[in-house]
Amino acid sequence: MALRTPPSWLQNGSHPAENDRLTAQAIWKTTGVINPTDLIVSQSATPAMSVSVAAGWAAIVGTYQSNMGTYLAYNDAATTLTVTTANATLPRIDIVVATVSDSYYTGTTNTVAFQVIAGSPNASPIQPSTPTNSILLAVIAVGAAVTSIVNANITDSRVRATSPLSYLSINAQTGTTYTPVIGDANNFITLTNASAIAVTIPPNSSVAYPIGTQLNFSQNGAGQVTFSQGSGVTITSTGATASAPKTRVQYSAATAIQTTANNWLIVGDLA
Repeated sequence: MALRTPPSWLQNGSHPAENDRLTAQAIWKTTGVINPTDLIVSQSATPAMSVSVAAGWAAIVGTYQSNMGTYLAYNDAATTLTVTTANATLPRIDIVVATVSDSYYTGTTNTVAFQVIAGSPNASPIQPSTPTNSILLAVIAVGAAVTSIVNANITDSRVRATSPLSYLSINAQTGTTYTPVIGDANNFITLTNASAIAVTIPPNSSVAYPIGTQLNFSQNGAGQVTFSQGSGVTITSTGATASAPKTRVQYSAATAIQTTANNWLIVGDLA
């Protein structure tokens, strides 16, 4: 199909839902949460074999076929999800997703629903695949014979939906060490301390940034910032030490760009 007609919301026009979702995709281009705190997955108030998904918005780009546009989903209150009983002797990895079912493309249901998808118990477990038409929210490490899930078992896997209307969130850090988290993707981190600051770029197995993610930093204090490689990570840069570049002076800025899963290019005002 070429130019879609009628255009969205033409007076007295008839508008397929797909066309309206394509209009939504002009605003929310990629799958992700809308705001930094949307749909965070955490332990239940009383830890058990369950997790809680916070209120908030998600943009989910349809993936059954091309040109499906973006579904918008809203969770209006914290929701508790059950985690399958742990295996007695082997660990596994589960994922938490929100999935849109649309009978126009496949199946018979028209819903959006949270799911905890259990992985296979194994001495070296692997993460299940994210289903079609879904957003990945969190990864859960389910140990052998555990009877509750706590925050230490949950890895936040959310990313922010990209939009031409987006603006940067500011994460103000004042310590001497920092490892970026998923919410830092395509946002801005200020680093302010009188002493030297060490920033570790995490491996993809720890924080699953989408390829092309940018992490923006500024040295706001006297403490010079050194970037180091997390386990399995390779950093390249024009810094004097290419794999461990440093900001030059106070108010220098640098950007880490993820070029492949564990490869990052750091550019900016480097020493």
